Amino acid sequence: MFDTFRDKNSIKAIATSLPKRLVKKFDKKEFYSSIEVDSVFSEAFENKNNIQYAYAMFCSSKEYKNLAQTMAFSSSYSELRLTVADKCFDGWPRFNFESLLNLTNDSSRSDIVNEITDIGLDLLGGG
Repeated sequence: MFDTFRDKNSIKAIATSLPKRLVKKFDKKEFYSSIEVDSVFSEAFENKNNIQYAYAMFCSSKEYKNLAQTMAFSSSYSELRLTVADKCFDGWPRFNFESLLNLTNDSSRSDIVNEITDIGLDLLGGG
């Protein structure tokens, strides 16, 4: 029972819950401001646990660096993104907002790569 509460702000939950909320509220962008991320994070979750992962997923590295200094985060932007890559994309470090937007609770990088490959084959007449 306690695992359910602990997992509400999991990295995977953040990665699958926030992208669609960000697009709905602020339109689709490559990066979002910390204020925009804060806004949707507080709508989706009851507390700010793991919010630094949300900043690393959805804000630019420059914005994260400014936040990290203000909020005294112990992890760097790249360290957090590597953790996100491990948890959500089978270690694939080159994810972007589009990758996060296409991520679902039961998908991983291999699912997304297969989908892109299938689309490419269809476009080239090979599928």
